[in-house]
Amino acid sequence: MALFEWETVYSVGVDRIDEQHKKLFSIANRFQEAYERGEGRRALGAIFNELIDYTAVHFEDEERLMRDRNYPDYPRHKENHEKLVKLVLAYKERFEKDETGIENQVMGFIKNWLNGHILGMDRNYKSYV
Repeated sequence: MALFEWETVYSVGVDRIDEQHKKLFSIANRFQEAYERGEGRRALGAIFNELIDYTAVHFEDEERLMRDRNYPDYPRHKENHEKLVKLVLAYKERFEKDETGIENQVMGFIKNWLNGHILGMDRNYKSYV
């Protein structure tokens, strides 16, 4: 079963941002599927790195959109992005140290982050963009 299934509730009303969110879902699903198939740390690490890299691209694009539209909550949203980046990098460090059970923790973090951030903070800017 996929970790994420795209539903219209996730839409922020901007096609390119929705497509980026869908790609984040796809990468997260690939991580889970690779874990469930018992793929090694190397394969999981590559997918996790892809998620981290694509998240940086997405955050940059999303922040540019908010700045261009003079979104009033942009500073708080950007700060939230920065906190998320720090958290994900901490998970990456733990993953690279081969911490026991980190894969499940990473999946839980990804699920909570994507759901919470998209359904919470990202939907708040919908009326501005």
